[in-house]
Amino acid sequence: MNRLKILGIIFSFVIFLSCNHDDGSSQELDALKLDQLYSEIEKIANSVTCTNSTEWTFTSYGSKACGGPVGYIAYSINIDTVLFLEKIEALRIAQQKFNEKWGIMSDCSIPQEPSGVACENGIAVLQY
Repeated sequence: MNRLKILGIIFSFVIFLSCNHDDGSSQELDALKLDQLYSEIEKIANSVTCTNSTEWTFTSYGSKACGGPVGYIAYSINIDTVLFLEKIEALRIAQQKFNEKWGIMSDCSIPQEPSGVACENGIAVLQY
């Protein structure tokens, strides 16, 4: 009976040790994933030449540790806006989780919201 009890304790201990909540990622790897997602967002946003500012709008992106967006990005209404805004939301959630996981702190400043978008040499520029 003692032998079964000891085996049960050892088995429980092994199970406990195998239940690691760390996903094995590093802060640098997680940050790289955020950068890659933002690069995808920028690629979509910059896939259209800005020739008519009335066909452009903007949205906030990211999540600061204190709350609120990291910044704003312009995008054409002629892109796949559903996909684009889904990626924006995925970035917000991923950055929020990153901040919580790694105990990130920020300056808690609130980025100024743009008043619109202008086209300059084919590039969308946020106006303030």
